[in-house]
Amino acid sequence: MDTKFLKTLLLFIGSCLWVSCTDEEQSNDNPQETISNEIYYANMLGKDIMSELYYWNEEITGDLNQWDIETNGDPIGTVDRIRYHEGDKYIDKWTMMTDDMNSFTSSVGGVSTTFGWNLTVYLISETSNECIGVVNYVSAGSPAEKAGLKRGDVLWSINGKSITTDNYLDLYYASSLTASLAYIDWENGSIGDSGKEVELTAVTMYENPILCDTVYEFNGKKVGYLAYTNFDLTSIPKLIEIGKKFKSEGIKELVLDLRYNGGGYVITENVLASMFAPKANVDAKDIFEKEKYNAYLTEAYRLQGISTETPFMTEYDYDEIDLHVSTKDANIGLERIYGLISPNTASASEALLSGLMPYMDVRLIGEASHGKYCTGLMMSGEDAYENCPKEIKNWGVYVMVSIYQNAAGETPCMPDGLQPDTPVQDDQIPLYQLGDVNEPLLRAALTQAGKQYDRPNARSRSMSPAFQHIDVPQKPVFGKRILLPSVNMPVIN
Repeated sequence: MDTKFLKTLLLFIGSCLWVSCTDEEQSNDNPQETISNEIYYANMLGKDIMSELYYWNEEITGDLNQWDIETNGDPIGTVDRIRYHEGDKYIDKWTMMTDDMNSFTSSVGGVSTTFGWNLTVYLISETSNECIGVVNYVSAGSPAEKAGLKRGDVLWSINGKSITTDNYLDLYYASSLTASLAYIDWENGSIGDSGKEVELTAVTMYENPILCDTVYEFNGKKVGYLAYTNFDLTSIPKLIEIGKKFKSEGIKELVLDLRYNGGGYVITENVLASMFAPKANVDAKDIFEKEKYNAYLTEAYRLQGISTETPFMTEYDYDEIDLHVSTKDANIGLERIYGLISPNTASASEALLSGLMPYMDVRLIGEASHGKYCTGLMMSGEDAYENCPKEIKNWGVYVMVSIYQNAAGETPCMPDGLQPDTPVQDDQIPLYQLGDVNEPLLRAALTQAGKQYDRPNARSRSMSPAFQHIDVPQKPVFGKRILLPSVNMPVIN
């Protein structure tokens, strides 16, 4: 690897120095005729990044040595194949290469073409491939919300046909569809068409990840509630407003609903931590998190005097993403957090809860989380090379560069996810709306906070024993904890 490339990598991660790309200085001569210039340079990009930045670069040395950039015709598939694995089991489920970095970055930021619903899909029979879709939530202003859909609605058919394992992906990727709703009669064991239909046309939109924020008052105390689905950058100012509102209300305990939050940007995670952690720790700039890099980067940062620890902070000034905010007046003064989690809780969500554990009482309610314990960097061809070949300006790799730890040197979600202190299933029918005090996960949290209910839980049924859950497409941000180049690292002169 030439020293210019290595220096560029350090500059990229450590100093937010985004290098420019000049085409005319790069030769387009390809020593082999078997692949195009684009694929040749994509091979070069992927191999360089995986060789130097990748956390498990030593573990995949054999695969890297076999990666012939002059003849390999599938760089995307190669990155996918050589990600760290033990036999057929992939330890790294997240590193990926793309030939459309612009679209990838946009989708991670919360903008996508969508109906605006989040669904769980179930196979309803062991003898057929028929399915139903259950609405977990809908995004504000989305086609699904405008059609009147809400949490708990059950989808029975699309375009006049039963939902099956052959067509259920239309719920995610079709440009338009007509869906009919189902009824479920648990007493008689029947399910069928309710006769109600909705028509939907997908739109390209930003989905606001703040689903609900409210304050409950009981027994002379106030408890806050925040349901949040994506650590994006756009929502940061609104999150700070909510923190100030909770502070003005004098709440000391917060129910943080991350059951549908698959991750996002580390900066947003840090902003929330500065509002949720005890003020004394924030004022003292105690360590919130640490990043553990591979041997090469660890030594390089040591020589450069670059810290791999992230303290609590209150001022966030990042010109490159036009973010200039302060949480100085938004620290809520919390004493306890009730984290609502599920298998859809991943990455930055897990890291936030883990980072707060050494400093305050964090109680987990729900089901085991996903178990994404490493941090990724989104690096395009333009970011990697001063003289970037024009063919790969929009190519890039989302590469795992570190394992995060809290101030105690622990990664509680590694390897099998955060484990709930109070197990509660999120698939109970009827599905109460998020924020409803009778919603099972929220009810469990409020009960622990001291709220007394006049009646026991209303009778409900879990979907899982009756119906088999099947895998569905996740949002592009799912399982991603994204490091921006300048986070907690001084400028390299």
